[in-house]
Amino acid sequence: MENRRKHDKVIMLLNLVFMAFSFLASGYILKYMRLPEKGILWILISGILYYAIKQYKIYTKRVEAGIILLFSILFSITNVCGAHIVTNGNLYFGLLTENYILPFNYNDLFGTIILTYTSWIFFGYGYSKICAIENNIDTSEKYIRVDLKYCLLVSLFIFLSWIPYFLIYYPGFMFPDSLSSVYQALGAPLNNHHPIMYTLFIKVCLNVGMILKDITLGCAIYTIIQMSYIAFCLAYMICWMKHRGISSWICNIIMMSFGFMPFIAQNSIAMWKDPIFSATILLWSLHLFDYALSGRKVIDNDKHYIQKSCIIALIICFSRNNGFYVVLACECIFLILLVTYRKTYQIVLRKLSISTGIVLLVTSFITGPVYSYAGVQTEPVESMGIFLNQMARVAAYDGEMSQQDREFMNNILPLEKYAETYRPCVVDRLKWDEDFNTDFLNTHLKDFVKVYISMLIKNPNLYLEAWVLNTFGYWVPNYWEFFDDEGNITKGNLSGFYDWDHKGIEPKNLLDNSSIDWRSIFSIRGRTIYLAIVNWLLLAVVFVVLINKKWKYLMVLAPSMGLVATLLIATPYAYWQRYGLAEYYLLPIYFFIFFAALKKEKREFNYD
Repeated sequence: MENRRKHDKVIMLLNLVFMAFSFLASGYILKYMRLPEKGILWILISGILYYAIKQYKIYTKRVEAGIILLFSILFSITNVCGAHIVTNGNLYFGLLTENYILPFNYNDLFGTIILTYTSWIFFGYGYSKICAIENNIDTSEKYIRVDLKYCLLVSLFIFLSWIPYFLIYYPGFMFPDSLSSVYQALGAPLNNHHPIMYTLFIKVCLNVGMILKDITLGCAIYTIIQMSYIAFCLAYMICWMKHRGISSWICNIIMMSFGFMPFIAQNSIAMWKDPIFSATILLWSLHLFDYALSGRKVIDNDKHYIQKSCIIALIICFSRNNGFYVVLACECIFLILLVTYRKTYQIVLRKLSISTGIVLLVTSFITGPVYSYAGVQTEPVESMGIFLNQMARVAAYDGEMSQQDREFMNNILPLEKYAETYRPCVVDRLKWDEDFNTDFLNTHLKDFVKVYISMLIKNPNLYLEAWVLNTFGYWVPNYWEFFDDEGNITKGNLSGFYDWDHKGIEPKNLLDNSSIDWRSIFSIRGRTIYLAIVNWLLLAVVFVVLINKKWKYLMVLAPSMGLVATLLIATPYAYWQRYGLAEYYLLPIYFFIFFAALKKEKREFNYD
């Protein structure tokens, strides 16, 4: 009896400790997750955390616990960082006095530890519960052909759902970027700022339109082709998932989401390079998925599998300049898998690696010597955005610089102008300044690299701050304001179209009437999921793949990982949804891989 009383007292004491910890930890969660510090919410989170701590059991597998802990550490550090970011809401024009990072202190270290532990509890408990869920996803090693008729029907539904936007904003959304490509298509000097192949595609559409009627029809032809292509790629994904065990009602929900979500419809009629590029990344991900699941059977059933892969990869490379690096990321994953399975590798994977390498070499040759010989202008500054902003931050804050550093920075832009020109969250305002010497920068790239490294060594903190402020919209999960960002289209500066010489292109509302204001129903504004949350979902899928050692899925995720890497290295703007459009298209596939990786298979796929 005495022992029983002591045991009860110990349990009661532990419960009190758990309750006190849950209450204390909830305060840190509210603070660093940037949630309202209200009593009801505080109590609610305390209760959930207390329940999770009571129910949670430490994993018997150390690898699982370690990977989840690593994910929790990254999650906590980024949230603490996000809690220190202050902006005036205007990322494009905000100066360094308006967009900045608050100083860190020792309390942040304690908060990181608390948040890491609680995240580990939440994620670990959630993961253990999800693992217990049975699913009917078909991951069998067989090659499945998509029903083309069904795919075309789904594609037609999605396409017709977008028609109101096309008619209301005929011939599609036109931006200054669009007109730049149009000018080149009509005879202006070619510039690879917007990929030449993309410009030539526009040229073909414009020529057909002018033969039939006028240049406006040419733009409409471009938009219709783009809409058709994206609708087909999305439909192909939906049908592919249906053939792989996803229920019809879930597929129908996905279909209607793509058809009626304003964000997706708006991008389908936007004359940007992103929509076609993003849809092609989706197509290549599915193409790689066929191999990941089917193995050798993929070339037994599709004799042109490798050739199709090359064509898709070439479209990715030539539809957007960062496409080369996306394909390069995939090649790295292919090679890693080849090394990993060097004793039993699959002949298809070797062919895939060789063909992808050839695509990269061909792309490099065309965009290098061929473009140079043809007199095509290139702008290296476009791929230096973040690096340039880091250097500009040092100059704006009068950081430590050698005399050589100062002379170089002064040649790019007068030193006294950096404080008033540097925008922490966007590089465009700097490189478009009337005094910015683009020619000097483009012709002194070796000096740029030397000065960059020199200033990095002297000012690592300023460089890190510059990177954080220029990219946080893609990886800080607690900047909830971005959920309310409706400006994906308006950030492209539609008004600029009317300020420029638009070469006779005449946008019009084909549904314009006095009875219904269609533009208020099908607005140019529309919310979507905050892109950083999508990136964290992608990272979670990668971690689940690693935990379950389903390496084959890494090749499917490789295009997405390559895309995210280019955003973190070379984005010109701290947050723009269109840069991650491919990830929005691929969201259903991320969930598919998440549950497929958890599925216990009777026999793992090998590369034999």
